[in-house]
Amino acid sequence: MAALDDATRGRVLFGGDYNPEQWPEESWPQDVRLMKKARVNSVTLGVFSWARLEPRPGARDFGWLDRLMDLMAENGIGVVLATPTASPPPWMGSRHPETLPRDEDGRTVWWGSRQQFCPSSPVYRAYAAALTEDLAARYGGHPALRMWHINNEYCTHCWCDETARHFRDWLRARHGGLDALNESWGTAFWSQRYDSWDEIIPPRRAQYLRNPGHTLDFRRFTSDALLECYAAERDIV
Repeated sequence: MAALDDATRGRVLFGGDYNPEQWPEESWPQDVRLMKKARVNSVTLGVFSWARLEPRPGARDFGWLDRLMDLMAENGIGVVLATPTASPPPWMGSRHPETLPRDEDGRTVWWGSRQQFCPSSPVYRAYAAALTEDLAARYGGHPALRMWHINNEYCTHCWCDETARHFRDWLRARHGGLDALNESWGTAFWSQRYDSWDEIIPPRRAQYLRNPGHTLDFRRFTSDALLECYAAERDIV
């Protein structure tokens, strides 16, 4: 999140999420009139608008957002502008199924709702970074901009093969070697000892209780993977 500018510092921000791309543009002036009547001075835009901003790979449709940003500036309403990367468009999952998360049973989590991305996917990260760069370049100096809102509600977990590779790298950095990992996880129990990094997978569905050390490290790893996604976009803006 960017530092507050002079127009915002010392004020109480009052408002909330505003998703006007979901209804006719003719109603936007009425929305703003009601906002001003309610003394709203801040709105968050673009949280779930990736498909609108990038309707197909590499395409950009900023015209509607230009008009919204200008409308807010004209009426003295500040914008907390979101990077819309919490919900990739359907075209990403269709063209790049490797970006879709897998659950603990190995089943694909499909598009059709939101947050259907694997945090470890290089393809997802590349598309997210490219759109964030274009948003920052276009609106970084806009008079309506007050703050940046990076992604939204980080909560996505994934157990896919790309995640497994990323997890192994994270484990190497954390434990150094397999002996230390085996000691930490207590893998002498139930014949769980690992002899090769390639044997380690995310804690997927198991026949019985899963190793608690394995599960705890995977949760730590998932938090760090999501933090990497956040930091990449934060550093761009």
